[in-house]
Amino acid sequence: MPVETIGTALADIEKRTDVDPRRIAIFGISKGGELALLAASTYPAIHAVIADVPSPFAWQGISANGAPPATSSWTRGGTPLPYVPFGPAMGAAFATAFGTHAPLVLRPGYALSADGSVERPAFFALEKIDGPVLFLSAGDDRIWDSSAQAKMGLAYLKSAHHPFADEWHDYPAAGHLFLFATPARPFVDAPFAAGLTLALGGTPDANVAAAIDANARIATFLKQSLH
Repeated sequence: MPVETIGTALADIEKRTDVDPRRIAIFGISKGGELALLAASTYPAIHAVIADVPSPFAWQGISANGAPPATSSWTRGGTPLPYVPFGPAMGAAFATAFGTHAPLVLRPGYALSADGSVERPAFFALEKIDGPVLFLSAGDDRIWDSSAQAKMGLAYLKSAHHPFADEWHDYPAAGHLFLFATPARPFVDAPFAAGLTLALGGTPDANVAAAIDANARIATFLKQSLH
């Protein structure tokens, strides 16, 4: 996906008479959180970022049919950005799920290096973000290690002396889609292709409690960031 998709949207939004161009924020969850951080690193018109269970660097892309193409998730100026490839455990996770009909756990395929050396070349230029970043993460995330990735993102900003009030809030017992959890739909898992179930993580109570807290934090963050 070209990051210019967001640039085109921003240009259209800034033309609207009912929009204050000084108060534009971007929100993204999961791969959308990855894109939100890339877009804000690219376009200074974005003045606040809510990155929920995100990655601060580019991962390998996911095609429309689910097959992993050997390329980046994102392009800029027509050129694929540096990316971190899936680990060999990704294929094994699918094989196990198909073979046993157990819930599909993607997290082992999104393996992080011990010293950050693999991820470093694929990091977005977060220091270019013209506003604060709110990272939200889930300790029981079964999609990828959003806690570690959010921590890496905040550490990057701190090391770059980012001059804004960046935040990170982690919910240790929550899963990947906690932000949208309700008692009726706690999102501990979700239907997936070919009759599989996608494991998201957390417990109903933990996800709902995290959603209540995180949504309140988002409201406060936006009020303070875009006043």
